[in-house]
Amino acid sequence: MIMNNLLVEIYVPSIGCTFDIFIPKDAKIFELLPLISTAVTRLSDEMFMPNDVVLCNGKVGMICSRNSSVGDMKLKNGSRLMLI
Repeated sequence: MIMNNLLVEIYVPSIGCTFDIFIPKDAKIFELLPLISTAVTRLSDEMFMPNDVVLCNGKVGMICSRNSSVGDMKLKNGSRLMLI
């Protein structure tokens, strides 16, 4: 099951924390947002409360299109994303 997932680093500037989270390789960004938001809320002991969040490429700061896929974004193991 892990072979169909990527391990990415999610930085959340609003709480100053970083989390390593597995995401499905074939998912669209709009599908990932609720999954990542829920995971970050739980992992941060509810310090993060999502409200209209977006994902950004952590390397260049570009906002990820909601309709893009993980493959479109060329994400790989170790990719860095920012949840804002």
